[in-house]
Amino acid sequence: MASNTRHLDFWVNTVTFSVENCLFRVPREPFQRESKFFRNKFSSLQGDGGEVEGLSDEKPIRLDGVEKNDFEQLLKVLFRRTHTLLPDLSLNTEQWTSILKLSTAWSFQEPRQAAIDVLINEVCAVDRVVLARKYNLEELLLPALNELVQRPKPITMEEAVQMGLDTGFKLASFREEVAIQRASKIKGKNGRKLGGGMQNSYVANGSGNSPVQVIDFSDRIRVAFGLSVGPSIGQTPLNASQIDSTVSMHPAGSASL
Repeated sequence: MASNTRHLDFWVNTVTFSVENCLFRVPREPFQRESKFFRNKFSSLQGDGGEVEGLSDEKPIRLDGVEKNDFEQLLKVLFRRTHTLLPDLSLNTEQWTSILKLSTAWSFQEPRQAAIDVLINEVCAVDRVVLARKYNLEELLLPALNELVQRPKPITMEEAVQMGLDTGFKLASFREEVAIQRASKIKGKNGRKLGGGMQNSYVANGSGNSPVQVIDFSDRIRVAFGLSVGPSIGQTPLNASQIDSTVSMHPAGSASL
């Protein structure tokens, strides 16, 4: 009787992980295909007596230092796709941040980009600065800094602590410059078009109907923060690793700069 052979496309090779003493048995293929970290791990790990880890509950691959909840969120993205397209997952900001955390650490490009696409629209500028520095998100940092320079609300002391005090005080300096430039360009009491070649250069009048002047400080911000040369607002910019050390996100308070 002829022996059975495994179908090349429709035979699922599983792997068992242990995360915070909880076992996960999942298809191995997306880990093997999408993550260099796991390709290297699969090729190097062996248990006692030559038994390969990850093939049984008794010899799982231990992912030390990984939180169970973070791993669960990544698995939701990896295994709820259809033909490589991400489904409409009902995940909150914290869950997408978990996905960003592990997909960055393990080089899963598609889940990482999906998390970025969601978070860029769901978190405030301060949190985007924190995320950009922590996870090297070049496409988030410069636009977020520009937004903070020009927003009406002052930078609070708590926000400065989140981003790093050096970042906070540099932003406060830029904000003062914005206020001075806008004030010096106003002609008369009603909002009129301004000179100086500034982008969208209009100032709001007393009725609040005229657009507020928007100044692109990208070049100045790059110099002040030691960022690499790149496109301006809304484009892919810079090297986030040169900003001061990362601080976790916390709710903002009332003190301001």
